[in-house]
Amino acid sequence: MAHNNSIKPAMKWRVVMSNYPHERLEGRPGYWEYFERNILGEYATEEEAIEAAKEKMAHMGQFQGWADDVDDEDGYYHGGPPYSTADDPDGAMCEDEHTIIDVEEIQEEKKSAAKEE
Repeated sequence: MAHNNSIKPAMKWRVVMSNYPHERLEGRPGYWEYFERNILGEYATEEEAIEAAKEKMAHMGQFQGWADDVDDEDGYYHGGPPYSTADDPDGAMCEDEHTIIDVEEIQEEKKSAAKEE
């Protein structure tokens, strides 16, 4: 019987998406309840995580039309994460919340958590 000896690489990078209310809403009831952070995926390399962050950003409506131009080599899309809707030069004030898509190293987080204990 053959055994599958392939070892899956350790996931060292993750893509996270954070949502938070626009600053103009600060002070309103429930303001602090609207902060969200979600892990969108974990990846073995930073390059894979950056590509996943770019893909997610390019498919979100909040970024379309100003940040998702893959052909503009000097454009926002190619600048790399973090990607934030607050950077929209024309529409940032139109949204009630901002979205940030970023890449972070998982090992760093574990080391930081171990130091705090």
